[in-house]
Amino acid sequence: MSDTPSHPDNSPAEPGDTPTDGVQPDDGRLVDANVDLDQPAGVSRRKLFAYGGAGLGALAAVGLGGWALLRNDNRAASADGLTVTNSWADRELLITSPSGACDAPLIAAYENGFFTDAGLNVTLKKTGDDEDVTAAVGSGKYVATNGIFFNFLGPIYNGTPVKLSGGLHHGCLDLYTRSDGPVASVADLRGRRIGVSDLQGSATNFFSLDLLDAGINSSPAAKEVEWVVIQQDLLPKALQDGDVDAIATAGGFLPIIQGVEDGWARVLSDNQSISRNASYPCCAVALNEQFVLDDPVTAAKLVSAWSEGSRWAGNNLEAIAEIQSSKNYLPQTPENILPVLRTLTFDPSPRNLHEVLLPGIEKFVNTGFLPADTNASALADKVFVDLGLNY
Repeated sequence: MSDTPSHPDNSPAEPGDTPTDGVQPDDGRLVDANVDLDQPAGVSRRKLFAYGGAGLGALAAVGLGGWALLRNDNRAASADGLTVTNSWADRELLITSPSGACDAPLIAAYENGFFTDAGLNVTLKKTGDDEDVTAAVGSGKYVATNGIFFNFLGPIYNGTPVKLSGGLHHGCLDLYTRSDGPVASVADLRGRRIGVSDLQGSATNFFSLDLLDAGINSSPAAKEVEWVVIQQDLLPKALQDGDVDAIATAGGFLPIIQGVEDGWARVLSDNQSISRNASYPCCAVALNEQFVLDDPVTAAKLVSAWSEGSRWAGNNLEAIAEIQSSKNYLPQTPENILPVLRTLTFDPSPRNLHEVLLPGIEKFVNTGFLPADTNASALADKVFVDLGLNY
């Protein structure tokens, strides 16, 4: 890892160097306990940055107007003003398998038949341990995945043909410190050590915004904070032993949640309610660009069913915990899964994602994870695809 955050000309081969200890059951579901969402198995979504042109990506991102430009007399117009140029309605749609409790929206949609009810043939596919999932979605190997939208910005900036449409929930990113330690606020982290599982991971990206708000340059080169890479399951002990002053995690990590319940740890910030940046959803649906160019109608159905899964999960926490346990998505009891689910706010909204993209990108540029001369407005247009979903 270099001394600076990942820029377009300095991208790691795959974010998350340590694979999770997943087990693949006979039915193809991923079994993984206390999964770090920045690990490659399951929903690996952290490869950042190499530049390419806008091309069809910018056209797709302008939404319904873009689809109108694609029409001609030989192309069949479909619902809500979207145009299908090459139907995907009867195809098998591969989505990356769930990797943790916060993938409850996908599990709910799949297990409750919401995709089937929408006429979609969805298959959940486990990813490879060293697989760059963002690139794989861009290539069409998978039609969709999900992850924090900040982690898709670099690849999309660089020309990876992926589009975002629909935030799924808030709350799966947390920053912890010791209850008896010297850190009372994010500002107190200046000059201190922060444990993370991945320097390009969700938690690093998101809490760099909190550090920015506190007047702290999060770049390792600035040496205003020290990021310490620690295997996720060792992060709580590192904090408890004083090896680091804070830890940033993704996915709702049960051992540290238990540390909060036991009183030795406390939440310093999160993307549910505490952070000034909590309006940014921690997970969004990422779609293959060719899929949305060819068949925005089927793409809209996919996002809608996924969103329905998010709403159902939020209204049925105990039921989705039981499904995650009994269907072997997580090798945990429902009682152990529930505390993680309770840290989430299931509020799917393409509209909210669209509204926060531009200010989020403008702010994210200042962290150094994107080049300083990034045109935030152009990138926001390039990132988002309007599928006519107005919730």
